[in-house]
Amino acid sequence: MIWKRDAALACAITVVGCVLAIDEVVPPQESEFDPALIGLWEGTWEGDSAAASAVITTADTHTYLIDYTAEDGERTGSFEARLGRLGDRVALEVWPAEDDGYSTVQDDLAVPGHLLFFLDTIGDAIRVSVLEPDSVALALEQGALGLPSRTLEGRTVLLAESDALRAALGPFVARGELLAEVGSWRRTSDAALGARVEGTAAAACFEAAAWRRADRLFRGDPYWVGGDVASTVDLGNGRILWLFGDTWINPAGTGTRRGARMVSSSVAIQTGTDPSTASIAFSWGRDAGGAPTAFIPDPKGERLWFGTGVRVDDRLVLFMSRIVSTNTGLGFESVGWTAFLVENPDAEPPAWRVRPLETPTNPLGINVGFAAVSRLGEYVYAFGSPNPIKSHPIYAARWPAEDVRRGDLTRPEWWAGDLASWVPDSSDAPRWPLFEQGQSELSIHRDPATGQFLAVHTQGFGAADVMVRSAPTLNGPWTAPRMLYRPPEYYLPDIMIYAAKAHPELSGADLVLTYATNSFDFGRMAADSLIYYPRFVRLTRCR
Repeated sequence: MIWKRDAALACAITVVGCVLAIDEVVPPQESEFDPALIGLWEGTWEGDSAAASAVITTADTHTYLIDYTAEDGERTGSFEARLGRLGDRVALEVWPAEDDGYSTVQDDLAVPGHLLFFLDTIGDAIRVSVLEPDSVALALEQGALGLPSRTLEGRTVLLAESDALRAALGPFVARGELLAEVGSWRRTSDAALGARVEGTAAAACFEAAAWRRADRLFRGDPYWVGGDVASTVDLGNGRILWLFGDTWINPAGTGTRRGARMVSSSVAIQTGTDPSTASIAFSWGRDAGGAPTAFIPDPKGERLWFGTGVRVDDRLVLFMSRIVSTNTGLGFESVGWTAFLVENPDAEPPAWRVRPLETPTNPLGINVGFAAVSRLGEYVYAFGSPNPIKSHPIYAARWPAEDVRRGDLTRPEWWAGDLASWVPDSSDAPRWPLFEQGQSELSIHRDPATGQFLAVHTQGFGAADVMVRSAPTLNGPWTAPRMLYRPPEYYLPDIMIYAAKAHPELSGADLVLTYATNSFDFGRMAADSLIYYPRFVRLTRCR
C-alpha cells in the first residue's frame, strides 16, 4: 500500500494537493457497508473539465475495490477503500491495491498512502471533499492538530497511528473545518464504462432483503423437515425441480425432526414460478419396509449428493457427488462425480425412469456439475472445483447439448485458458479455472438486463456473506466478488452459512437467491427447526 507519485488517485489529479496518513483512519472495526456505493460512477475534479470514471465493487465485508479510469480511457489504477465515519461525516479511505505496483521511495522513506474522501449523502450523485492541505498545515504549525507529520514533495504526511488520527481529526471534521470540496460524481448506467476498466465487467447492481413469505414454501410438509443444496432446474410449463442433499424425513409426519431420519437426497416439484405463492410436492425413496431412503439409491459405502441438473429437450440429466465418511475435517469428502439420466421428466418424480450414466474421471479430481450446470446455445456447461481444497478454483467442462440429451458424457471438453480455449478430455493441456476463490456450490447464469454473466456464492466458513461476481463472457475476465447480502444467521454462534445460489427461473423479484444454514453441532441441527431449511433472498435491481 505504497503511493505512486505520478499516478495517485487524487494527489495527481486534483489541484488542491493532498494530505496522506501512514495508518488507517477507518479501521475494519469502525467500517460500514453501504450497497449504494457499488456501481459505475462518472465525475470531474476541481479545475479539470475532463470526466473520469470509476467502477466500485467489493472485496469483502469491510473493503471496496475501485478501478479508476481517466477520461482518455487509459487505466489509472486499482484501489482499495473502506467506508466509515469521522465525526458525523461519511469518510471513504482509499489506498492503492497491494498488487497494483504503486510504490516510490523518497529520501529513503516509503510513504503508505491513505487518502480520505468525505462524501455527502450517497445516492445518484455525491459531492466529494478532502482535507485541505494548507488548512491542515496551519493547524499542525499552530499545534492545534497535535499530530506528528512530515512534508514530502509538497504533501503533508500524517505519521500517527489509527487511534490518534481519529481522535485528532474527528472534532475538526465534525465542525466542517479543514475540508475543501474537490469534485462531484454521479451514478451512470453506461455499460461501456465497465469495458474501459481492464478485467472488470459492468456488474449488475441489486438491493437484497430476506424473503420470509417465500421461506414458507419449505415449511408446509409434515414429513419433509429440512434439507440443503437447494439447486433448481426449470422443467418448463411452470414446473421447477428442486434438488436437495442430506434431508430430514419424519416418517410419522409430525412436522418436527424428533424421530426423523436423514437420507442423502430428495427432490421436489414446485408448481408456479413465484415461491411465495407456489405449491410444492416432495419426493424421496422408500425401502421394502416403507422407511425413508435417498431418492437416488446410495452405492455401498458411499452417499450421493445432488449438485444440480439440466433439462435438454425431452431429457433431464442430474449431476451428483460421490461422498464417503472420513475421520478428518468435516467428516466427509468427495471421491468423484456421477450423473443420471431421467427419460421422462414431465412425469412426477416417483414415476421417473432413471438410469446411471458413464462419467470419466479427471486428473484434478474436479467435482463436475456439483457447482452449477447451464445450457448455453448448443452446449451444456458444467462447473466444479477440486475437493477437498480451500481456495475453490472453479473449472468448466462442456459437451454438445445433443450428447447430453442422449446421456453421453464420456467426451467432455475443458476450458484451458484464453490461448488454448476449449480442449478435448484427452488433451495434455492444463485445465484453467474460470476464477479463483469460488465455492463448491454456486450458481452461474446470464443476467438478462446487463448481458453479463453472474456467479453467486458464499464467502467465509461458518459465518459467511452472499457474494456476486460478474464477467462479460462465460470465460471472463471475472471480477472479484462483492457482497450482496449478509444473512441474519451471520451473527449466531455455531452456525454455518453456505450453498448460496441464484435461481433465475423463479419469479417474484428481479432475482431470487437461496442459501443453506447448518450447525457445527449435529445435535443442534437435529433439534433446531430454525436452521437447515433453505432461506430465500429477494433482489431488487438498483434504480
